Amino acid sequence: MPHSAAPICLSYDDWIAAFLSVDEAMDDMDYGSKYGGMFKNIITDMGEFHHLQSCMDAINGANILGEFVLALAYALDDKVHDENRKRLAGVAMYPKGCLASDSQRTDWTVVEVFICCRLDENCDPYGKNTPRDVPSDDTSREALEDAMTYASTVFEYQQRTHHFGVVLLGSWARLGRWDRSGVVFSSVFNYKQEPAKLARFFYRVAHAPAEARGHDPTATRVVEGSEEYKILQGWAAKAQVYTEDPSLAQQDYVGKQFADSLHRARTWWRLRVADDKHGVKDFLVGKPIFAASGVLEGDILSNLNSHGVKNVPTALYHGDVADQRTVSQDFCTCAKSGCAAEVVVETTVPPTEGGNDMHNTDGNGESVDGSSADRGTEPKEQEEDGAGQRVTAGAKGQQKPKREICPLKTHRHYRLVVKEVGLPLKEFPCGRIFVWCIRDAIIAHQDAYEKAKMMHRDISVGNILIIPSTDKDEKTTYQGLLADWELSKRLDDYKKDARHPDRTGTWQFMSVNIQDNPESQVEIADELESFLHVMIYCAIRYLPHTCENVGDFMYRYFDDGLRRGEAEYTCGASKRLVMKTGELTTLLDEPITFLRRPRNPDAGPPTEDDSHTIIDLITPLFKYFSAREDVTEGKPASKSQKSESQLTLEKHAKYIQNHIRMIAMLAIASDEMASEWPGPEDRLPDQLQPTYKPDMLEKTRDKRAAPDDTKRQRSAASAARSPA
Repeated sequence: MPHSAAPICLSYDDWIAAFLSVDEAMDDMDYGSKYGGMFKNIITDMGEFHHLQSCMDAINGANILGEFVLALAYALDDKVHDENRKRLAGVAMYPKGCLASDSQRTDWTVVEVFICCRLDENCDPYGKNTPRDVPSDDTSREALEDAMTYASTVFEYQQRTHHFGVVLLGSWARLGRWDRSGVVFSSVFNYKQEPAKLARFFYRVAHAPAEARGHDPTATRVVEGSEEYKILQGWAAKAQVYTEDPSLAQQDYVGKQFADSLHRARTWWRLRVADDKHGVKDFLVGKPIFAASGVLEGDILSNLNSHGVKNVPTALYHGDVADQRTVSQDFCTCAKSGCAAEVVVETTVPPTEGGNDMHNTDGNGESVDGSSADRGTEPKEQEEDGAGQRVTAGAKGQQKPKREICPLKTHRHYRLVVKEVGLPLKEFPCGRIFVWCIRDAIIAHQDAYEKAKMMHRDISVGNILIIPSTDKDEKTTYQGLLADWELSKRLDDYKKDARHPDRTGTWQFMSVNIQDNPESQVEIADELESFLHVMIYCAIRYLPHTCENVGDFMYRYFDDGLRRGEAEYTCGASKRLVMKTGELTTLLDEPITFLRRPRNPDAGPPTEDDSHTIIDLITPLFKYFSAREDVTEGKPASKSQKSESQLTLEKHAKYIQNHIRMIAMLAIASDEMASEWPGPEDRLPDQLQPTYKPDMLEKTRDKRAAPDDTKRQRSAASAARSPA
């Protein structure tokens, strides 16, 4: 997904030369004289529908689109839960003959260019940096977010390196080019007075080669009738079989994921993965399971594998995709008038679920990171700015740098194939297995720390996977995997980066210490606290309990933050209260108790017999982390001066300075105490309503584009079968 950082602006001529230059002998027409009256009948005073319709008719009638055609694009109204209630989204350029041109529903799998419209000329997405000095306000931000959403959706549905779009603002227009680093806009122009500019854009983009329009040459659509199509069609037919036979679906969960991924509304792809060690191999993939901009770094996983780190994915194939890299960041350093090189960091809303693993499976159980996920490398000037400050994952507003720099990073297209096909942690079958898998993930963290000298630094619910036991393998129980190591750091680098710390990770699961002190290096205790937050997150959503307002608790505990200064945020009041007191309560100090099974609303207060076994685990854990808070805030004193309670606090705080005690506690709870746990009856459907959308604050620049099951769903082009 393209980053929504402050946009960059080039003059119209420079923009065309940079992105759609052609041999002048092939494009020698006089656009001014030929298309001078092209937009004379554009309607701008009767609403967006008539504006877009008249603009679309003018371009289609000009005979400049070659093998393409413009059509109105509609989307379901996300504010009205009615499949027949559509809203006008804009205009899309499709190949001629595409069914979407008549269906009044956007087909994102074949969109070439998207046009979004705002009748208010002051809604310029480029804001105050426009030549017309349009004020930057909320409507400008909304226009940019709309354009970013459309571009992001194209990236999600297609295998793209970049994508073109147009923003119409009454009689004005901007051209845009998105890649996974950001967006570069052209200067604004009046297309009614200068129709040649818009005509030139559409002519050139329509006649450009597919690769110049942004199509990835290493990704091939699977066409109907081909041998590859027949292979995938056979797998798709199995989806109904798995639905009718739950036992088969459980035994062959990999096959079920693969079959479910071959959704008819999505294009099937053949993706090429080039590995320096194993050579080139192709994989067939279907619908994304979830989407994000980050990846599992193959080099990091290979290193962890070589050190014998348990419970992490096994890297099989990985490598850069040809020479594909983003270019938006290249224009940050230009000194031309109107360039946004001096724009500093902006932040995005943290996700409702962290997680950025991509799981595409081939019928043999290998997991493929096959969409256009990117491996990022920071430009030198971003690693150290004039103030010695590094800007990464939510550092906005921590200190004002002496000079402001472009926030865009260089990304190189990268693909990864891993052996294991995992299920999201949220699909745990019962509370005991859930705790068991958390234990496995902490073992992975301990192994990586001790054997490979690595710190994960992004513990979140989406980064822990479940590998079920099936009749097809030799596993006797479930296994948890700790995935997504792209933000990990070698311990040796901690000393090097001591002067350039960065608040890294997923906001919802950061420790209180890291949220309050972004300059601090992530320690073991911070990571273990994040594991505890993951436990609370899943328990509140999927286990029985006494919390009456799940949505309010989830927001206040995981998403909320307290403003400090103009732009900085620290830990929210609810998480701070719980970690300070060592008791799980709401912000109104109402205690939350986990139950063995759902209770009748008319039943009396829960008794001790109703208490869930997980309480015996999280209660002492809360005490340890609460002790850490108290010890951190306390004044130093000699041992002879310390009271017994102070010594107890210090002892408890030391328990979480390494992994040993927490692993032992989870192992005892999920293994030795197995008979005391409820069965599958303690696993409930998600208690967080799907319509719940908190007004989350902009606190930390998230490294991925979407949370696990909400924000811009992670592109795990699901299953894949390796063609013979």
